[in-house]
Amino acid sequence: MPIKTSTLAHWASTLEYQHIPDPVLQRTKDLFLDWLGCTIAGRHHPAVAAIAKFAQQMGPGMGRSELVDEELGGTSAAFAALVNGASSHVVEQDDLHNRSIMHPATVIFPAALAVAQDRGLNGEEFITTCVVGYEVGCRVGEFLGKSHYERFHSTATGGVIGVAATTARLLHLDATGILSAMGTAGTQAAGLWQFLLDATHSKQVHTGKACFDGVFAAYAAQAGLLGPQDILEGQRGMGIALVPGETKPSAIDADLGVDWAVLGSSFKWHASCRHTHPSVDALIKLMEKNGVQFEDIESVITRTYSAAFGVLGLSGRGETVHQSKFNMGFVLAVTAKRGQAMITDFTEEALHDVSLREFQDRVRMELDEEIDARFPEKWQGAVIVTTKSGEKYEEFVEYLKGDPQNPLSRSEIETKTRSLAQYGGVKDMDRVEKLIQRARRIEKESDLNGFTLS
Repeated sequence: MPIKTSTLAHWASTLEYQHIPDPVLQRTKDLFLDWLGCTIAGRHHPAVAAIAKFAQQMGPGMGRSELVDEELGGTSAAFAALVNGASSHVVEQDDLHNRSIMHPATVIFPAALAVAQDRGLNGEEFITTCVVGYEVGCRVGEFLGKSHYERFHSTATGGVIGVAATTARLLHLDATGILSAMGTAGTQAAGLWQFLLDATHSKQVHTGKACFDGVFAAYAAQAGLLGPQDILEGQRGMGIALVPGETKPSAIDADLGVDWAVLGSSFKWHASCRHTHPSVDALIKLMEKNGVQFEDIESVITRTYSAAFGVLGLSGRGETVHQSKFNMGFVLAVTAKRGQAMITDFTEEALHDVSLREFQDRVRMELDEEIDARFPEKWQGAVIVTTKSGEKYEEFVEYLKGDPQNPLSRSEIETKTRSLAQYGGVKDMDRVEKLIQRARRIEKESDLNGFTLS
């Protein structure tokens, strides 16, 4: 039996709550709360509405697993994970694991919550399996690497494996069952970048289907469906089929139980593609330090890594709110004018703001070889601003706001959650406060019902 893949499956089957270090537990709860806010914020998006309609048409009309929009009622674990997974990836503020270039929260938490509700499991089991899911999914993403990311959305491809392990663990499958679920999940792994070119909704499909397919893989494994035993390193496995360059086999099982994926995950403070964040942070820092105003700026050069070109270069001018979050020039225009790039700054009105569009045209991206060499272990960036009076300023950022080395405080995470809930149309903020408190003590919850809002 393959050593690395099976070792990871065995570890996933044996991790116990009492063996998880407290910093890992606390960070997992922070990430769950962050995910919940993102899910509430995205629940009324047209892509989510379409997927929810499909779930209502094709899934059971009743079930123990809840959709985050309580007006939609309950359904099966697979369909709840599908809808909630799509919803949590809409507003571009869900977390990111740096080394794997993945957004693990948007696939792990919706699947884990839906299955835990379906099975009537408690908070300790939920937290444990989320740690497992982060570990498996992020290690797969890191194994697939940068060259894979050039063609595939790693959150979808690595994410489906993490969801399979998460669900299989909640179903109390042994190492062989988890390995089989991972294998079946891997045969379904997909997620192409084409949607960025025409501003369509595939990004929400990526996360929703990763949840759905991973849940399917685990429940089917429980029923006896056999999956490939070496889906990662096999001769016709994901590494060979989906990676045009080199894989990183050591990522699969190195330092298990020592190097925790949740501690390597970053919170997103800005509501745009993470590849814009180094430049956003650098521009904010530069303007504050030198007293530069939006009207003063003649041009901006951003120095970044090659993966940013690969993703941000697909969005054109950014003709929709979602697409505009993937355009470096537009994001920096918003940042310069508002002093931030929050969820309320990306609007239809902003798309038609002539001053933002003119600023956007004065932003140029350049490849920085040193910054590129450090990616994805470090997401760094620099900006060079030339003012209309001819002055030139430069700023570099090593760690972004929200990185493990510069994490959001508990207060900032809760503030972000409230802001996301308001954006999602929540009127009863007292219920949001109660959800925040439940998330803070989720390991003590006897059941996980009630994480919904109207």
